[in-house]
Amino acid sequence: MTDPAPHSSPAPPPGLAPPSGLAPPSDYGITRIYVLSEDAWHLELDHGDERRLLTAVIPDKDPRREPSLCLDATGRHRHVPYEVVRWFMAEVADEVERCRAWTRLPPAAVDAVVRLRDVVADGWGDEDHPAVLALLSETLPSDQVAAVVAEVLGVEPATVLADLAEPPATSARDVAALRERMAEAGRASGTTDG
Repeated sequence: MTDPAPHSSPAPPPGLAPPSGLAPPSDYGITRIYVLSEDAWHLELDHGDERRLLTAVIPDKDPRREPSLCLDATGRHRHVPYEVVRWFMAEVADEVERCRAWTRLPPAAVDAVVRLRDVVADGWGDEDHPAVLALLSETLPSDQVAAVVAEVLGVEPATVLADLAEPPATSARDVAALRERMAEAGRASGTTDG
């Protein structure tokens, strides 16, 4: 199962450079698909009507899984020009940076991202924001708190840092409840020690 629907990204309109800064080769394009069953983005190099000459698999949920490449599964021998591969790999590098920058945070922050994502998936409300700031601030410096909240909740780091400068009121009970939800999420997912 994939979500969203696959889409191809041929050459951008004149005057717009692709994210990599390299010009896309004519007749080649990239199809981007999110594969839910793999929790990973797939970037597929296409040529004309031929799809998936080369596929980059970029996991974005489990920090233990590394990006990888898959060649055409049909086993056909294909000639792909060097500049096309270079362009494709630059696009892949940009996508890896976008999807996996958080995995380079210190281990405690990476663990917080994984647990918090699981908690958010089970239900998250605005009332949880003060508790998450307080909880994360117990073990992480403010720049890492901002990085975790930005990654999981999509809040701009500058906004998080401003909230940390004047923390919103929260109760010890709310912080303890969130701590337990995050611990349970880590145990349930198997991605953390819980």
